[in-house]
Amino acid sequence: MHADRDREILIVGAGAVGLGIGSCLIGPERRVRFAARPETAAALRESGLVRSGIFGRVVAKPDAFDAVAGLDALPRRAVDRILVCVKSYDSEAVARALAARPWLLHEQTRIVLFQNGWGNAEVFAGHLPRERVFAARVITGFRRHAANHVDVTVHAAPIHIGSPFGCDAAPLTGLARAIDAGGLPCRIASDITRDLWAKLLYNCALNPLGAILGVPYGALGETAPTRAIIDGIVREVFAAMAAAGYAAHWADADAYLADFYGQILPPTAEHESSMLQDLRAGKRTEIDALNGAVVKLAEKEGIATPVNAALANLIRFLEAKRHGAP
Repeated sequence: MHADRDREILIVGAGAVGLGIGSCLIGPERRVRFAARPETAAALRESGLVRSGIFGRVVAKPDAFDAVAGLDALPRRAVDRILVCVKSYDSEAVARALAARPWLLHEQTRIVLFQNGWGNAEVFAGHLPRERVFAARVITGFRRHAANHVDVTVHAAPIHIGSPFGCDAAPLTGLARAIDAGGLPCRIASDITRDLWAKLLYNCALNPLGAILGVPYGALGETAPTRAIIDGIVREVFAAMAAAGYAAHWADADAYLADFYGQILPPTAEHESSMLQDLRAGKRTEIDALNGAVVKLAEKEGIATPVNAALANLIRFLEAKRHGAP
Protein backbone atom coordinates (compact mmCIF):
# COMPACT_ATOMS: atom_id res chain seq x y z
CA MET A 1 0.00 0.00 0.00
CA HIS A 2 2.89 2.34 0.79
CA ALA A 3 5.38 1.06 -1.80
CA ASP A 4 4.76 4.07 -4.04
CA ARG A 5 6.27 6.24 -1.32
CA ASP A 6 9.57 4.34 -1.20
CA ARG A 7 10.93 5.15 -4.65
CA GLU A 8 13.08 8.20 -3.95
CA ILE A 9 15.50 7.49 -1.11
CA LEU A 10 18.16 9.82 0.22
CA ILE A 11 20.84 8.39 2.49
CA VAL A 12 22.66 11.05 4.49
CA GLY A 13 26.05 9.66 5.44
CA ALA A 14 27.93 6.92 3.60
CA GLY A 15 30.01 5.43 6.35
CA ALA A 16 29.77 1.75 7.21
CA VAL A 17 26.12 1.88 8.31
CA GLY A 18 25.00 4.07 5.39
CA LEU A 19 26.67 1.80 2.86
CA GLY A 20 25.29 -1.31 4.55
CA ILE A 21 21.70 -0.09 4.59
CA GLY A 22 22.00 1.45 1.13
CA SER A 23 23.27 -1.80 -0.34
CA CYS A 24 19.89 -3.36 0.48
CA LEU A 25 17.88 -0.69 -1.31
CA ILE A 26 19.68 -0.16 -4.60
CA GLY A 27 17.64 -1.57 -7.47
CA PRO A 28 15.59 -0.63 -10.52
CA GLU A 29 12.43 -0.03 -8.47
CA ARG A 30 14.09 2.72 -6.36
CA ARG A 31 16.29 5.73 -6.93
CA VAL A 32 18.90 5.72 -4.16
CA ARG A 33 21.14 8.73 -3.64
CA PHE A 34 23.92 9.11 -1.06
CA ALA A 35 24.90 12.50 0.34
CA ALA A 36 28.45 11.77 1.43
CA ARG A 37 31.85 13.28 2.00
CA PRO A 38 33.47 14.35 -1.29
CA GLU A 39 36.05 11.54 -1.33
CA THR A 40 33.41 8.90 -0.57
CA ALA A 41 31.00 10.25 -3.16
CA ALA A 42 33.78 10.19 -5.76
CA ALA A 43 34.69 6.58 -4.93
CA LEU A 44 31.05 5.48 -5.18
CA ARG A 45 30.56 7.23 -8.52
CA GLU A 46 33.74 5.69 -9.91
CA SER A 47 33.66 2.14 -8.52
CA GLY A 48 30.11 1.46 -7.31
CA LEU A 49 29.22 -0.08 -3.96
CA VAL A 50 30.37 -3.43 -2.61
CA ARG A 51 28.93 -5.27 0.38
CA SER A 52 30.52 -8.46 1.68
CA GLY A 53 30.25 -10.50 4.86
CA ILE A 54 27.82 -12.82 6.59
CA PHE A 55 24.83 -12.01 4.34
CA GLY A 56 26.71 -12.55 1.10
CA ARG A 57 28.27 -10.34 -1.52
CA VAL A 58 26.38 -7.54 -3.26
CA VAL A 59 27.87 -5.35 -6.00
CA ALA A 60 26.03 -2.27 -7.23
CA LYS A 61 27.47 -0.65 -10.35
CA PRO A 62 27.97 3.13 -10.38
CA ASP A 63 25.04 3.67 -12.74
CA ALA A 64 22.63 1.88 -10.36
CA PHE A 65 22.54 4.75 -7.86
CA ASP A 66 23.83 8.26 -7.29
CA ALA A 67 26.26 9.86 -4.86
CA VAL A 68 26.80 13.56 -4.28
CA ALA A 69 29.24 15.52 -2.16
CA GLY A 70 27.03 16.63 0.69
CA LEU A 71 23.56 18.09 0.98
CA ASP A 72 24.49 21.22 -0.95
CA ALA A 73 24.97 19.13 -4.08
CA LEU A 74 21.51 17.54 -4.03
CA PRO A 75 19.14 18.14 -6.94
CA ARG A 76 16.28 20.39 -5.89
CA ARG A 77 13.44 17.89 -5.59
CA ALA A 78 11.56 16.08 -2.86
CA VAL A 79 12.33 12.56 -1.72
CA ASP A 80 10.16 9.88 -0.10
CA ARG A 81 12.53 8.65 2.57
CA ILE A 82 15.55 10.25 4.22
CA LEU A 83 17.76 7.75 6.03
CA VAL A 84 20.15 9.48 8.42
CA CYS A 85 23.29 7.39 8.94
CA VAL A 86 25.68 9.93 10.46
CA LYS A 87 27.35 9.80 13.86
CA SER A 88 25.26 11.07 16.74
CA TYR A 89 27.46 14.15 17.24
CA ASP A 90 26.44 15.30 13.74
CA SER A 91 22.71 15.08 14.48
CA GLU A 92 22.23 18.76 15.25
CA ALA A 93 24.01 19.91 12.07
CA VAL A 94 22.12 17.46 9.84
CA ALA A 95 18.75 18.30 11.44
CA ARG A 96 19.36 22.00 10.84
CA ALA A 97 20.47 21.33 7.26
CA LEU A 98 17.35 19.30 6.44
CA ALA A 99 15.09 21.93 8.01
CA ALA A 100 16.81 24.56 5.85
CA ARG A 101 15.91 22.57 2.71
CA PRO A 102 12.09 22.27 2.88
CA TRP A 103 12.03 21.42 -0.82
CA LEU A 104 13.37 17.97 0.13
CA LEU A 105 10.12 17.13 1.90
CA HIS A 106 6.68 16.40 0.51
CA GLU A 107 3.63 15.50 2.59
CA GLN A 108 4.56 11.82 2.90
CA THR A 109 8.33 12.17 3.38
CA ARG A 110 9.60 10.32 6.43
CA ILE A 111 13.02 10.59 8.11
CA VAL A 112 14.51 7.46 9.69
CA LEU A 113 17.50 7.69 12.01
CA PHE A 114 19.96 4.79 11.76
CA GLN A 115 22.13 6.02 14.61
CA ASN A 116 23.67 4.98 17.90
CA GLY A 117 22.89 6.55 21.21
CA TRP A 118 20.06 8.26 23.02
CA GLY A 119 18.52 11.62 22.14
CA ASN A 120 18.92 11.77 18.36
CA ALA A 121 15.17 11.72 17.68
CA GLU A 122 14.62 14.62 20.05
CA VAL A 123 17.30 16.62 18.23
CA PHE A 124 15.61 16.11 14.86
CA ALA A 125 12.16 16.76 16.31
CA GLY A 126 13.49 20.09 17.50
CA HIS A 127 13.85 21.20 13.87
CA LEU A 128 11.35 19.07 11.95
CA PRO A 129 7.78 17.84 12.63
CA ARG A 130 8.04 14.92 15.02
CA GLU A 131 5.45 12.94 13.05
CA ARG A 132 8.06 12.75 10.27
CA VAL A 133 10.87 11.50 12.53
CA PHE A 134 11.39 7.76 13.08
CA ALA A 135 14.19 5.69 14.54
CA ALA A 136 15.85 2.42 13.61
CA ARG A 137 17.39 0.02 16.10
CA VAL A 138 20.39 -1.66 14.45
CA ILE A 139 22.39 -4.39 16.20
CA THR A 140 24.49 -5.36 13.21
CA GLY A 141 28.24 -4.97 12.93
CA PHE A 142 29.57 -3.14 9.86
CA ARG A 143 33.18 -2.48 8.95
CA ARG A 144 34.20 -0.31 6.02
CA HIS A 145 37.20 -1.73 4.15
CA ALA A 146 37.34 1.05 1.58
CA ALA A 147 35.39 4.20 0.77
CA ASN A 148 32.93 2.11 -1.29
CA HIS A 149 33.21 -1.31 0.42
CA VAL A 150 31.43 -2.38 3.60
CA ASP A 151 31.62 -5.76 5.34
CA VAL A 152 28.81 -7.12 7.54
CA THR A 153 30.66 -8.77 10.40
CA VAL A 154 27.98 -9.79 12.92
CA HIS A 155 24.22 -9.65 13.31
CA ALA A 156 22.41 -10.03 16.63
CA ALA A 157 18.76 -9.22 15.77
CA PRO A 158 16.59 -7.79 12.97
CA ILE A 159 16.62 -4.06 12.38
CA HIS A 160 13.56 -2.46 13.98
CA ILE A 161 11.92 0.74 12.70
CA GLY A 162 9.35 2.72 14.65
CA SER A 163 8.30 6.07 16.08
CA PRO A 164 9.78 7.29 19.39
CA PHE A 165 6.81 9.69 19.57
CA GLY A 166 3.97 7.19 19.20
CA CYS A 167 3.21 7.99 15.55
CA ASP A 168 2.01 5.45 13.00
CA ALA A 169 4.94 3.58 11.44
CA ALA A 170 2.81 1.72 8.88
CA PRO A 171 3.93 4.00 6.02
CA LEU A 172 7.44 2.63 6.52
CA THR A 173 6.41 -0.98 5.96
CA GLY A 174 7.60 -0.83 2.36
CA LEU A 175 11.01 0.45 3.44
CA ALA A 176 11.36 -2.30 6.04
CA ARG A 177 10.40 -4.94 3.50
CA ALA A 178 12.88 -3.55 0.98
CA ILE A 179 15.76 -3.64 3.49
CA ASP A 180 14.73 -7.17 4.47
CA ALA A 181 14.57 -8.32 0.84
CA GLY A 182 17.95 -6.69 0.23
CA GLY A 183 19.68 -8.91 2.75
CA LEU A 184 19.37 -7.40 6.22
CA PRO A 185 16.44 -8.67 8.34
CA CYS A 186 14.17 -5.72 9.14
CA ARG A 187 10.80 -5.25 10.85
CA ILE A 188 8.39 -2.52 11.93
CA ALA A 189 8.36 -2.22 15.74
CA SER A 190 5.44 -1.21 17.91
CA ASP A 191 7.61 0.10 20.78
CA ILE A 192 10.87 1.41 19.35
CA THR A 193 11.70 3.28 22.57
CA ARG A 194 12.20 0.02 24.44
CA ASP A 195 14.29 -1.24 21.51
CA LEU A 196 16.46 1.89 21.62
CA TRP A 197 17.03 1.41 25.35
CA ALA A 198 17.95 -2.21 24.68
CA LYS A 199 20.57 -1.11 22.18
CA LEU A 200 21.82 1.61 24.50
CA LEU A 201 22.27 -0.97 27.25
CA TYR A 202 24.24 -3.18 24.86
CA ASN A 203 26.40 -0.33 23.56
CA CYS A 204 27.06 1.20 26.98
CA ALA A 205 28.09 -2.17 28.39
CA LEU A 206 30.49 -3.07 25.58
CA ASN A 207 31.56 -0.14 23.43
CA PRO A 208 33.71 1.97 25.78
CA LEU A 209 35.11 -0.95 27.77
CA GLY A 210 36.10 -2.76 24.56
CA ALA A 211 37.71 0.44 23.29
CA ILE A 212 39.66 1.10 26.48
CA LEU A 213 40.96 -2.46 26.77
CA GLY A 214 41.41 -3.01 23.02
CA VAL A 215 39.63 -6.38 22.97
CA PRO A 216 36.59 -7.83 21.14
CA TYR A 217 33.26 -8.03 22.92
CA GLY A 218 33.53 -11.70 23.85
CA ALA A 219 36.63 -11.14 25.95
CA LEU A 220 34.73 -8.72 28.16
CA GLY A 221 32.34 -11.42 29.30
CA GLU A 222 35.06 -13.96 30.13
CA THR A 223 36.56 -12.55 33.32
CA ALA A 224 35.14 -11.53 36.68
CA PRO A 225 36.71 -8.03 36.69
CA THR A 226 35.21 -6.98 33.36
CA ARG A 227 31.88 -8.60 34.18
CA ALA A 228 31.79 -6.59 37.41
CA ILE A 229 32.24 -3.37 35.41
CA ILE A 230 29.54 -4.41 32.93
CA ASP A 231 27.19 -5.22 35.79
CA GLY A 232 27.78 -1.78 37.27
CA ILE A 233 27.14 -0.05 33.92
CA VAL A 234 23.87 -1.91 33.40
CA ARG A 235 22.56 -1.34 36.92
CA GLU A 236 23.19 2.40 36.58
CA VAL A 237 21.43 2.54 33.20
CA PHE A 238 18.38 0.85 34.70
CA ALA A 239 18.42 3.29 37.61
CA ALA A 240 18.56 6.26 35.21
CA MET A 241 15.75 4.82 33.08
CA ALA A 242 13.51 4.24 36.08
CA ALA A 243 14.15 7.71 37.47
CA ALA A 244 13.28 9.32 34.12
CA GLY A 245 10.15 7.22 33.62
CA TYR A 246 11.39 4.94 30.85
CA ALA A 247 11.23 1.15 30.60
CA ALA A 248 13.11 -1.55 28.74
CA HIS A 249 12.05 -5.02 27.63
CA TRP A 250 13.35 -6.46 30.93
CA ALA A 251 11.84 -5.97 34.36
CA ASP A 252 15.16 -5.15 36.00
CA ALA A 253 18.93 -5.23 35.60
CA ASP A 254 19.21 -8.85 36.79
CA ALA A 255 16.84 -10.03 34.07
CA TYR A 256 18.74 -8.08 31.43
CA LEU A 257 22.15 -9.34 32.57
CA ALA A 258 20.95 -12.95 32.44
CA ASP A 259 19.92 -12.46 28.80
CA PHE A 260 23.01 -10.38 28.06
CA TYR A 261 25.53 -13.04 29.07
CA GLY A 262 23.44 -15.97 27.89
CA GLN A 263 21.99 -14.77 24.58
CA ILE A 264 22.89 -11.21 23.56
CA LEU A 265 26.68 -11.18 23.89
CA PRO A 266 27.62 -14.58 22.35
CA PRO A 267 26.54 -13.83 18.72
CA THR A 268 28.76 -10.72 18.65
CA ALA A 269 31.67 -12.11 20.65
CA GLU A 270 34.20 -11.58 17.84
CA HIS A 271 33.13 -8.00 17.08
CA GLU A 272 35.37 -5.08 17.92
CA SER A 273 33.85 -1.93 19.35
CA SER A 274 33.12 0.81 16.80
CA MET A 275 34.52 3.13 19.45
CA LEU A 276 37.80 1.23 19.33
CA GLN A 277 37.82 1.59 15.55
CA ASP A 278 37.21 5.34 15.90
CA LEU A 279 40.03 5.75 18.41
CA ARG A 280 42.44 3.83 16.21
CA ALA A 281 41.52 6.09 13.30
CA GLY A 282 41.93 9.23 15.39
CA LYS A 283 38.24 10.06 15.05
CA ARG A 284 35.77 11.46 17.53
CA THR A 285 33.70 8.80 19.32
CA GLU A 286 30.00 8.73 20.19
CA ILE A 287 30.60 8.50 23.93
CA ASP A 288 28.43 11.57 24.66
CA ALA A 289 25.40 9.84 23.12
CA LEU A 290 26.06 6.57 24.97
CA ASN A 291 27.42 6.45 28.54
CA GLY A 292 27.63 10.25 28.50
CA ALA A 293 23.90 10.44 27.74
CA VAL A 294 23.16 8.13 30.67
CA VAL A 295 25.21 10.34 33.00
CA LYS A 296 23.43 13.47 31.74
CA LEU A 297 19.98 11.92 32.17
CA ALA A 298 20.86 10.63 35.64
CA GLU A 299 22.18 14.04 36.75
CA LYS A 300 18.92 15.62 35.61
CA GLU A 301 17.06 13.15 37.83
CA GLY A 302 19.40 13.69 40.78
CA ILE A 303 21.07 10.26 40.83
CA ALA A 304 24.73 9.24 40.51
CA THR A 305 26.16 6.97 37.81
CA PRO A 306 29.86 6.75 38.74
CA VAL A 307 30.75 3.74 36.58
CA ASN A 308 29.31 5.25 33.42
CA ALA A 309 30.89 8.61 34.28
CA ALA A 310 34.31 7.02 34.74
CA LEU A 311 34.14 5.19 31.41
CA ALA A 312 32.96 8.33 29.61
CA ASN A 313 35.85 10.32 31.05
CA LEU A 314 38.39 7.63 30.14
CA ILE A 315 37.18 7.65 26.53
CA ARG A 316 37.35 11.46 26.45
CA PHE A 317 40.93 11.23 27.75
CA LEU A 318 41.85 8.78 24.99
CA GLU A 319 40.20 11.02 22.39
CA ALA A 320 42.19 14.01 23.58
CA LYS A 321 45.41 11.97 23.70
CA ARG A 322 44.94 10.81 20.08
CA HIS A 323 44.40 14.43 19.03
CA GLY A 324 47.52 15.58 20.84
CA ALA A 325 45.71 17.63 23.48
CA PRO A 326 47.66 18.26 26.71
